[in-house]
Amino acid sequence: MGVMTTVLCRTAQAVRRAGGRLRPGRKQVLETGAGAVYALGQLLRDRQLRAPLAVIGADSAGAGYRLRQSLEQDDVPLRVIDDLPPRPTAAEGERIAAVFREEGLDCLIAVGDGAVLDLVKAAAARTQSGNRTILDMAGAGRIPRRRLPPVIAVPTAAGSGAESMAGAAVTDSRGTVFFLEGAALIPAVAVSDPDLLADAPREKVADEGLNGLCRCMEAFLSASHKDSGAMTRAAQGTELFFACLESCWNTGGSPQDRAELLTASRTAGRVASGSGAGGYARAMIRAAQTVCGLGFAPACAAILPAVLEKYGIPAQERLAALAVMADLEEEGDRSQRAAALIARLRSMTFRMGLPDRLEGVTSAQAAEIADMAAAIANPRMVSPVVWSRRQCRQLLDRLCAGEPEEEG
Repeated sequence: MGVMTTVLCRTAQAVRRAGGRLRPGRKQVLETGAGAVYALGQLLRDRQLRAPLAVIGADSAGAGYRLRQSLEQDDVPLRVIDDLPPRPTAAEGERIAAVFREEGLDCLIAVGDGAVLDLVKAAAARTQSGNRTILDMAGAGRIPRRRLPPVIAVPTAAGSGAESMAGAAVTDSRGTVFFLEGAALIPAVAVSDPDLLADAPREKVADEGLNGLCRCMEAFLSASHKDSGAMTRAAQGTELFFACLESCWNTGGSPQDRAELLTASRTAGRVASGSGAGGYARAMIRAAQTVCGLGFAPACAAILPAVLEKYGIPAQERLAALAVMADLEEEGDRSQRAAALIARLRSMTFRMGLPDRLEGVTSAQAAEIADMAAAIANPRMVSPVVWSRRQCRQLLDRLCAGEPEEEG
């Protein structure tokens, strides 16, 4: 990476990170605990919301049934959309926004995983965007300035932090991931009911949980030295994910495990809302999802530890500090604690049956992922080092199941 390019990236990242610290957060109402979903009817009545639109994910029928029970007992009428495909796209968000406007509804309730929550948040912005589509609003500063309709987030899988994050990831029909940013996208209400996580599919638990863990670990590396609060939150989220994710994936987890996973998820959403939070791991994972259709968990299991390792000495001090703050490793010197933390991550994903390589990804696809990842990360995402496309490609070639092609 050239010196001038590195300087430009670092300057843009510094400005963006400073802006994130100064931007006021949106106050959110939080309902927590077993059975929290049954408080929704009264909450709507207290807020004088009389015409909700509930969007229920494909694998969240049980939670949708409980939601209907909650609102029926409080005589709240409910319009429902429950025919989303397993992988909804921005086109579904356009449909949700159209139904909301045409039927004169006044709030949105999102019931599902992070993809469903993000889609509904994007649909809320679409209701106020005029002729701009959801994909037109991708990027920073493109969310309408007008007040958005309230969104009530009811997660049925925890980890991504969509229920507390000032952003929304949506895909187009080709699987390309787009990201909308803005404090207005933080849901007005988050319902963290551990009972709703009990039946989450294992694949979903892994995808969401590793999504949140990746957010927290990269946020810790990218946080300003002056922002001790951001570092503390990222460490707390990391500790919680390591403590409860594997149990929730393996057996569904105890009620306490599920409650802690929801807490970790909300923490991940908060740390992800900081400008510049992220890094090359997330950029490569997003690119791998777009190029190859990989799930987040298998992509993360291969990419995140490899990226943390490749950062080398520039990241060792932060990783060693994270190991101590997250109560994961205190023995050894700085390099030993950093290596132990990465080894702990690899051991957990191995026990979860996830690969340590990008299985089935060709050399040509690796090149495409590298190009896309560098474009995503530079200059916006703050990392210990600034990498070029070539450096991204070198890492990805090592992770591919086949032998890498010779560089031309």
